[in-house]
Amino acid sequence: MTAEKKVVGVVCEYNPFHNGHKHQLDGLRARGYDVIVCAMSGNFTQRGELAIADKYTRAEAAVRCGADVVLELPVPFSSLSAEGFAGAGVQLLAAAGCDTLSFGSESADLALLSKAADVVSSQEFISAYTESQKSTGSAKAYFDLLLSFLGEDVRLLPNDILGISYISAIKRGEIDMSVLPIKREGAAYFHTALDSASNPSATAVRQAVKIAPDGFFSLTDSYLPSQALEALKNAQSGGLAPVFNDRIGAEILSFFKLMSPDELHTRAIKKSGGGVGVAEDGCGLTERLCSCAKRAHDFNSFINSAYNARYPDARINRVLLFALLGASDIFVKALPSYSTLLAASENGRKHLSSIRKSATLPIITKPADAPDESLTDLIRLSDSLYASAMPGIANFDFFIKKHPYMG
Repeated sequence: MTAEKKVVGVVCEYNPFHNGHKHQLDGLRARGYDVIVCAMSGNFTQRGELAIADKYTRAEAAVRCGADVVLELPVPFSSLSAEGFAGAGVQLLAAAGCDTLSFGSESADLALLSKAADVVSSQEFISAYTESQKSTGSAKAYFDLLLSFLGEDVRLLPNDILGISYISAIKRGEIDMSVLPIKREGAAYFHTALDSASNPSATAVRQAVKIAPDGFFSLTDSYLPSQALEALKNAQSGGLAPVFNDRIGAEILSFFKLMSPDELHTRAIKKSGGGVGVAEDGCGLTERLCSCAKRAHDFNSFINSAYNARYPDARINRVLLFALLGASDIFVKALPSYSTLLAASENGRKHLSSIRKSATLPIITKPADAPDESLTDLIRLSDSLYASAMPGIANFDFFIKKHPYMG
């Protein structure tokens, strides 16, 4: 009798894929998982920023380093706050036949994270959080309130918070999926400098690449797995990477100089097919963006003046992106209607073939075959925007013609 295969899923960004990510995938394989499926952010990350390398390059790096299937977690879901990001990622993994969800965690304490997931899903917490936002910055309100509800002397860090959101999404959706947190090793999430650590943070890697005149060629495999680094260097040699927000800063600034808040909301509702305004807008963030743009002389002065103490920079980045793309709040509680295959190993292709009839969500391999709907329009607009930020010459339809990497 053939043993049932074990399929584990990971929600990720791989921005870029580094040694810490390789450690996680190796650990999952050592635990006996037959197939590793990744729901990976497309060209835009949860912080509302352009990924340092395009989605196909990052997916290739993942498969070359041990992943079996990489599915796109598309914009705008890839850039929603934790609840929406996690909910969409879990949905994709469930549709791809995953029986387990794994994530890196600073604590890796499943009991604590599960308890916290119950807390944040309770009506009591939701009501208290909504009230606290009236006087306190939303990020601080969330952390402080969660710790007070837990009633324990605990320290929660970014990956713990995402882990809580994943568990909450599984419980909320009544999804039959177990959870496996893996202790995060190496430099802290917010560590910004490359040093002797063998597992640097993605933030540190991006910062190093940005300031180095030779980009990814300045890195060694002491920081990134050699196969991932090779994929990134190949992308750079082809004029596709590295990519940063300020490459299209002038265009973004001009857009907000010319728009009014009402025009942004009306455009988002029309392009998204419903809703009441720009996704995740609140307390006048679109007004702030338009006002700051009209006073700014360049992109950096615009974005720096838009940041404030009430909301984290990532929240403002996300609202900026959603306004730019025309993504309305209709997507905040929604789930992806399909996903695009970005890369697969031979083992991954066999798995996809085995679930073809049972998959609860369409998985396409050719972007040109995407359904005619508002989500597709947003993805194509975001991809065209990303293509214009690539260092070399990339046509606006660059991503429509792409095919998944087959390892």
